[in-house]
Amino acid sequence: MAKFVPGRPITTEQPFIDVDAGLSVGTHRFQLVVVDTQGNRSAPDIQVVTVVRRIIPPPTDPIVPVVPVSPTPITPIRRMTPTPVRSAKKVRRPQGRTRPRRGGT
Repeated sequence: MAKFVPGRPITTEQPFIDVDAGLSVGTHRFQLVVVDTQGNRSAPDIQVVTVVRRIIPPPTDPIVPVVPVSPTPITPIRRMTPTPVRSAKKVRRPQGRTRPRRGGT
């Protein structure tokens, strides 16, 4: 990146130059002269660049504060120990009536 100093030329072999972003506020005059391989010099091309300080006004809309939302607390999951599965056995019901009769003895 080129550091521009008034009165000091910058020589480069490239067809471009990276400009220092730190130019002060004000008017700056740049002059470009191209020299070919034979040593011929072009007529100077002069460009005037004006750097201004731009003040950004505060927003006109009211700023709405961001309020964090507290999520519902999550209850930790309890790990359950697996219960062994037993094979189901057929239950034999006794023959005859096993319940007493209503209203009777």
